[in-house]
Amino acid sequence: MMVGAINTSTKKVENINSTTNALHVISPESIGQLNGTVIITAPDVDYLVTTTSMIVGAYTVAAQPLGSHVVTVTHTKVGTLDTLGTIVVVGTSSDGETITETITPTDSATVTGSLGFEAITSITGVGWVIDGSNNDTLTVGIGAVVAPTGKYIFAVQIDAEAVVASETFVSGSAGPKLASITALPAGATKYGRWSSITPTSGEMTAYFASLWGGE
Repeated sequence: MMVGAINTSTKKVENINSTTNALHVISPESIGQLNGTVIITAPDVDYLVTTTSMIVGAYTVAAQPLGSHVVTVTHTKVGTLDTLGTIVVVGTSSDGETITETITPTDSATVTGSLGFEAITSITGVGWVIDGSNNDTLTVGIGAVVAPTGKYIFAVQIDAEAVVASETFVSGSAGPKLASITALPAGATKYGRWSSITPTSGEMTAYFASLWGGE
């Protein structure tokens, strides 16, 4: 029987053979169907792509996320409004699975995606058409830390004193209100059922578990 177990060095799930061919389950998380991912200090609108002219083609990726973050696209109009097209983001989730998301920019606004990217392979402009002589510009950044599809954040370990701006709980559940705590001290661990957490400072490691019972 193959079971998942967390590698404490890489903080990733790895398959191992069960020596007894049976699972002795203490809790859903104890069988290892979870990943640990470092949460970066705060959302950053130009973390992935700094201010640049819009193009059809590949944008230069400036940095990689430190956690499973949603992607944001912020547009700025230069002269008359261009045909903005779409931004295609390709990367991997915290499970190491390849994921793709298409984000449609909006005039002079920030648009937020829904998938959690822990690594970015490419960011590509599609369908952009200039209007006039000046390219509109954009930045691509990171937003809240989110659980991969079918999972939730069941624990956060505080690695450096942190402040949380907002949080979203899994439907029908609740947990400690991290955003109501003035500062989360280093070394603390909080348990709950979150679908997303938005920090403003500090550093945390989030642990993901599969949603059970079709939740």
